[in-house]
Amino acid sequence: KADNPFRLRAGIIYALDDSCTQCGNVYMSRDELLKAAMKLLSLGEESIISKEIDYLVDNMSLVSDEGFFYSPRLYNAEVRVATKLMKLLHAPTKEIKVSDSLGKSKGITYDDVQMDAIRTAMKSKVMVLTGGPGTGKTTTTKGIISAWEDAGLEILLAAPTGRAAKRLSEATGMDASTIHRMLGYIRGVFTKNANDPLEGDALIIDESSMIDIELMSYLIDAIPEKMRLVLVGDVDQLPSAGPGNVLRDIIESGVVPV
Repeated sequence: KADNPFRLRAGIIYALDDSCTQCGNVYMSRDELLKAAMKLLSLGEESIISKEIDYLVDNMSLVSDEGFFYSPRLYNAEVRVATKLMKLLHAPTKEIKVSDSLGKSKGITYDDVQMDAIRTAMKSKVMVLTGGPGTGKTTTTKGIISAWEDAGLEILLAAPTGRAAKRLSEATGMDASTIHRMLGYIRGVFTKNANDPLEGDALIIDESSMIDIELMSYLIDAIPEKMRLVLVGDVDQLPSAGPGNVLRDIIESGVVPV
């Protein structure tokens, strides 16, 4: 029947999942979820669907947080990312001094903004390097790498896609891989995680605007607290294919140096 509770609950969950898949949302407001479920289920009575939303929350099939509704999978991914970012930010780190002659041997002269970004990376455990096309993100990234190399750090480079990883490798002259490959993705499982973390001292992720919340949760889980992280990207470039707006949210949080 149209008002069968099992049908209503399945419809509510499907409406939420469909919004996440089609629109990139991580959550929906109650009003949005009610309207989407009513349309999908061809029902005009809000109270019936509202009752089933509460049932799903009580039975942990949905998560309610300040009036917004998540699937447990995406809610847990957001919590993992936020929690681990805060741990990384507050983990002890030693500031690396940047030589005034950085880049001179390669004929590179950094402007004040670029040097400020490089110095910020040398004293921060997590940093975002952002800017539009042609603003010098790649040149600044190379400066960060040079300063890390001068300090003897082992550096990892990665990007969300094979094409982006190839561009990063060509720009820096170093090996770069996809995030999936770096995390040892095999048959639906990431072999690198908190129990078997990445090895190295510093990590640069290019084209970070393309990272969705679930991939970010797997990535952040595999980063040991001793590792430095620099996220490079432009929020106005390619967005993530999956749910979440990770780079923009990190920037707008005001918590991570940008």
